[in-house]
Amino acid sequence: MPSRNITHKLLHMNCHIARLLGIVGLACAIFALQAHAVYADGMPGGNVSDPVVRAVDIANPAVVRIITDVPGKLTVHFSATNSVTFPQTGTPYPLELSGSGAFISGSGDVLTADHVVNPAHDASLGQYLDASAAQDVTDYINQHGTQQVTKAQVVQALDSKQIASDAIYGATVSIVFFSTAYTGPLTAKTFNDVPQQYYAKVDTIKKQSPSDQKDTAIVHVPLTDTPSVQIGSSTGVQQQDELTIIGFPGNGDVGNSPTSVLSSSINKVIVSSLKTTDNGAPVIQVGGNVEHGDSGGPALSKGGQVVGIVSFGTSNPNSPGSTSFLQASSSAQELVQSIGLNTAPSAFQKLWSQSFSDYAATSAGHWHRAASGFAQMQSTYPNFKAITPYLNYAQDQAKNEAAPAGSPISLGSTPSSSALAWTIGAVTLIALLVFVVIALGFTRKGKKGVPAVSQGYAAQPGQVAGFQTPQNQAPYPTPPNVSPYAHNVSSFGGPQAPVSTPVSNQQYPQYPQYPPVPTPGYQQPLVQSMPPFAPAPQAPMGQQAAPQPPDNSGILRPWPCGHLNRSNARFCSICGEPSPAPSASSTFIRRFEQ
Repeated sequence: MPSRNITHKLLHMNCHIARLLGIVGLACAIFALQAHAVYADGMPGGNVSDPVVRAVDIANPAVVRIITDVPGKLTVHFSATNSVTFPQTGTPYPLELSGSGAFISGSGDVLTADHVVNPAHDASLGQYLDASAAQDVTDYINQHGTQQVTKAQVVQALDSKQIASDAIYGATVSIVFFSTAYTGPLTAKTFNDVPQQYYAKVDTIKKQSPSDQKDTAIVHVPLTDTPSVQIGSSTGVQQQDELTIIGFPGNGDVGNSPTSVLSSSINKVIVSSLKTTDNGAPVIQVGGNVEHGDSGGPALSKGGQVVGIVSFGTSNPNSPGSTSFLQASSSAQELVQSIGLNTAPSAFQKLWSQSFSDYAATSAGHWHRAASGFAQMQSTYPNFKAITPYLNYAQDQAKNEAAPAGSPISLGSTPSSSALAWTIGAVTLIALLVFVVIALGFTRKGKKGVPAVSQGYAAQPGQVAGFQTPQNQAPYPTPPNVSPYAHNVSSFGGPQAPVSTPVSNQQYPQYPQYPPVPTPGYQQPLVQSMPPFAPAPQAPMGQQAAPQPPDNSGILRPWPCGHLNRSNARFCSICGEPSPAPSASSTFIRRFEQ
């Protein structure tokens, strides 16, 4: 009986021990969940444990928005003896087109689609000019004619050539804008207020392949130590691969503020097919959300390398959907090699990549290393305002992390409460396990064949190497003033930049009719962007008119084209004509043409 009582008491004690172990295990699990929640909730950069997300985050600051201005005048022939050039003030209409690009070197070299910086002087651009001049032409006719006309009638007459006219274009000017992934949120209310360090004029087109060939270009802006992305090999791209496109789609412009317009969009696409045009250009057909304004933007592999450049798309008004095409990165590599361009990452990019990799790591001391790297970036590159939320988050997390051995970082924190809780929990668990083992050994004492409990050993803690702080780099330079332009844009109709290939209207085929009529060779995409499923011919993902503020009224208003549209629409939902409203960046562009 006594032995049974002892056994019963031991079993009862073991039940209590089991309950205690369960409580301790639950507490440890809660600590682990809390630690994981701190790592994931509201973390700048999103799910950085995903290598694809991490690669895109690292590449994003290098993606830029490119606004190209084609100065245009329209000479209208009212009669054999009466021709008038508009605008009569002599200042050309700023025909603004927008696309995307990405720095591919630390020396201000930007990869984009050629039609973004060299828009074709085709019928589409002519329609844009007609729409821009229509009000002036209408006013002139109503003042000097015998009949009164409307702007819509004039647009239709100009587009149909019932009123004869000739287009005159000046030298194009392209401006590269950093995105908010570099600048952070901007306090500027208009483009005129954007700080000068966040944009630069394209001063050289280093190398290009025209849009009827491989539609790629490398342009240069006078900046150094810029963020950059690496060009990867497109030969490894296969059907069903997932790529990431970073760009500035026109439909993403929900307001006129610089922060809104300069915030890039990230979209996933799936490789549908690999093809070659009749002119020998390797292209990648993709399915997914690719829009006008994305033209020239990079398509990234899972490793964050450029494997494609958004180029053009096809659509049919008689069927929903559209098909998008990328120029393969092999075409860009040919340009790089032909000019011997050094695409090695800059000091900025090396420090940013390393700091972000530390930020996304899980190894001991990674928060301290990330905080140190981000702090150095903030000091060395004060224009890189987007670093602030990453630095703040890393510093907050580092307060709850033991500093690495030999770390020079001092965050002013005592041993963290979470580390202390883990230590207490671990000691308690070990003590309870030892007690259970002893109790079990007591119940089995004296029984033959029962081996003695073996003694374990304590694992030696790993040594954490001290973080080697990189040497300070030279401060990020402030770009020079961007006025006046290097090319004489004030003398309207002057020659294009010497590095540019002259554009001939005969060089590009007219856009196809619908149903589509097969045409030989590479089909020139439209310059203007079109709304989804609009009866648009083959179009590039390139340019769109400047954004308009959102209009939730739903009121339809007549446009010059004769169709009804919302007042904030950028393009007619029926014919695709650009909005008659003035562009958000017209004043900004015009400022540099004076």
